[in-house]
Amino acid sequence: MTEPLPSTSPNSNPIKPTARRILPKGAIWILLLFSTFALCAALIGISWRAADLARADLQSEIRQKAEIEARTLAEKLEHALRLGIPLDGIVGFSTVVDQLQDGDPDLRFAAIVHGQNVLYGGGLTTDAIGQALERATHEDTQPDIVTRVAVAHDNDSNVVDDLAIVVGHDRAALMRPVTDNLFDIAIIFIITLALSFELVLLVLTVNVALPIRVATRVLTNVRERKFTILHGQSTRDEIGSFMEHINTVISRTAHKAGIKPRREREVKLIGVRLLAFMFVLAEELARPVMPTFFSQITASSVDGQLGAGIVMAVHLLMVAIAMPLCSLFQERVGSLRMYLAGALLATIGLFGTAFATGLWDLMLWRALSGIGYATTFVACQSYVLDATTDKNRTQGTAMMVSGIMLADICGPAVGGIFAGHFGENITFLTGATVACLAVALAFFLMDNMVRGKTPPPIPTRKAFKAMVANRQLQVLVLFAAVPAKMILSGFLYYLTPMILFQSGATMAETGRVIMLYGLVALLTGWGAARWTDRKQNETRAVGIGGALTAIGLLLAGFMPQYAVFACAVAMLGLAQATSIPAQVSASLKISSDFTRDHGTGPVLAVLRLAERLGGALGPLLAAGLSLWIGNSNAILCFGVFAAISVIFFEIFIGHVTPNPDRKPAIQKVVS
Repeated sequence: MTEPLPSTSPNSNPIKPTARRILPKGAIWILLLFSTFALCAALIGISWRAADLARADLQSEIRQKAEIEARTLAEKLEHALRLGIPLDGIVGFSTVVDQLQDGDPDLRFAAIVHGQNVLYGGGLTTDAIGQALERATHEDTQPDIVTRVAVAHDNDSNVVDDLAIVVGHDRAALMRPVTDNLFDIAIIFIITLALSFELVLLVLTVNVALPIRVATRVLTNVRERKFTILHGQSTRDEIGSFMEHINTVISRTAHKAGIKPRREREVKLIGVRLLAFMFVLAEELARPVMPTFFSQITASSVDGQLGAGIVMAVHLLMVAIAMPLCSLFQERVGSLRMYLAGALLATIGLFGTAFATGLWDLMLWRALSGIGYATTFVACQSYVLDATTDKNRTQGTAMMVSGIMLADICGPAVGGIFAGHFGENITFLTGATVACLAVALAFFLMDNMVRGKTPPPIPTRKAFKAMVANRQLQVLVLFAAVPAKMILSGFLYYLTPMILFQSGATMAETGRVIMLYGLVALLTGWGAARWTDRKQNETRAVGIGGALTAIGLLLAGFMPQYAVFACAVAMLGLAQATSIPAQVSASLKISSDFTRDHGTGPVLAVLRLAERLGGALGPLLAAGLSLWIGNSNAILCFGVFAAISVIFFEIFIGHVTPNPDRKPAIQKVVS
């Protein structure tokens, strides 16, 4: 060593912090900024020109559609006149216009005119139609596109110019398809950035961060003159070549000292993030189209809405059953083989769903998908628990959850775009392809070198019964955990797509609304968790989440509009991000006596099983309520249910004391 290491004694002079510049120094950054602005200006110009060309093409299509609608009204009027009905005896014209508006939301008005006098109108008042016709003759930029078709009204079918049908379309409709495409492009851009971040994070972590982390431990070990570990993180780059030379030197030195060094490596925990993203994305791609697609397939056997609810409930029920069963065999099977089996089952289930023809085979394929989903989830969660210690287990779990939330964001948005352009079947086939790709990636991202394979302690029957008898845990499960998942599956996954489709929203728009849930939860989850940890009042966080859920559902029930639904879904994302992590911490605190003797596994198993059962009941309840009282009233019922649940939770969680017989019972069982 030519230079001594910096002294760490208290008498050494501290290094003065240097002032950091806001912008980096150098001409390269000026060129980068200039290039960025020039690129943005060029893109804006191209987009503006493309919008003008699109408006011209769309205007011709709207005029063709308007001529067809005007000719339809003219034929009805001509038929009435040929039957001898006088012009002043025409009735029901506004009703016909309302029917046309149901199929064409861009139609603003239609009228029978004699010259410039409006005889009958629909869509707008007679005075408003007259003003619109007057603007159309004097202005080139009027807000309406007016189309006029003459009407023949005598027996000889002579056309009289002063009697005509006029229809007016909203000029803003010219930009609506362009705006929809821009929204789709923006969503794809955001998703591409997110996926690029995931891939870059994976590559840098596997090829840079993990090798450097192991190299730091190896060099620290050499500095302490121990020579007991070698660099075992295999990389075929400069870092790997350098550390191989270091390994050679360490091996020689250790051989002389009679030491047998071992290879040190890090588990590729970052790979679980991508694998969790893949198996959730495969399921979430078809989320926006599931209710309508299932309704169409099951319509021949039962009512379409009820059939869709049954199919979705079967899927969630299989997830609830498979998760605890898979947990029992995970230690014997191993995380890698369990993930491969689950991803393969999900591939088969999604592929079969795309070609389902009836209720029974659809239920079979969705059951397979549910088993595959549960199996892959348990495999990833168990891998994280085995590959981490108490010091970094929360970080590992958060890494897996972030991959799942990212899939919740990307899946519905991309799936809505896919379904809108290629159809529902192709969307399910795309999900099957993603699940199949996850099978191949699992071989490279999930290795078998894990730590901490000690199985959790298994409680006896009496101890488990005493834990379930904890009244505070019962309050948490019945009034917080079960309602949260029931509302999530019933409102977000069933009622929201159904109502938005019925209100005229496209599949892409529905996917964007559902995407808000994962986006808001991803952005607010970290802040909500930090607030909960700082306050150390998990039950208060659970109550706040329940209150936000109730407010959002009541707003959506009273005002079933697109914007209100978007706000309600966003509030649900904030509520779930606040409540769900707090439920886990609260359940462990409430059952602290049990977890001290038997571990946290049984408590979390009870909590997750209750959540999944609530999720399975959600679509069934939503389908039954929608058939009985309608979709909007069904949302109101969910809102009232959420409000009652949070009220009961706040009343009982603070006053219910643990069962006084619980602790002695557990002590007796342990002894």
